Amino acid sequence: MADMGQASNAVFHTLSVIGRSVTVAALVAIAPTGISAEAAEPVTVAMAGFDFVDTSGETRDQTAEHDRRLQALDRTILDSLAVEKNLRTVPLDCVDKCTVGSAGVEALSRQAVEAGASHLLIGQVRKMSTLVGGVKFAVIDLDTNRPTCDRFLSYRGDTDEAWSRAAAYAAQDVAKHCLPGP
Repeated sequence: MADMGQASNAVFHTLSVIGRSVTVAALVAIAPTGISAEAAEPVTVAMAGFDFVDTSGETRDQTAEHDRRLQALDRTILDSLAVEKNLRTVPLDCVDKCTVGSAGVEALSRQAVEAGASHLLIGQVRKMSTLVGGVKFAVIDLDTNRPTCDRFLSYRGDTDEAWSRAAAYAAQDVAKHCLPGP
């Protein structure tokens, strides 16, 4: 009987040692490897300027206001993406206006690839009425030529503040949901 007890203790001890070894191996496997998310290669994105379409039917000419707001929207989105740790932005080298409406998706995609981008952000602002506007944007994976997201965000108001909020939200959505993570 003593031998059986010793054998049982030996088996228990062996299982205990194996269990600790497996636990240690599992901890080593999930431990950081020294390659942090910050060291991962950032996603490179190029952004085309957004187009603007006014279907509101308002009689007052607001072209100058809308041009200014559109430039501010483009700047806000680009600046917001540029400060993201896992993203790198690259400029497009357009001769004329650098938007889908003027250059076309194919030409912009080519320029983005030449600039070293893996993704291209394109978009359009649409003023539907005095009170309602929308931002439509898509991010294209340039390796597959397929969108990683295609969104339409509506906003209320045709003011600098309304456009600014729409731009900030669009940039946040692109960074968090439209581009691959680290």
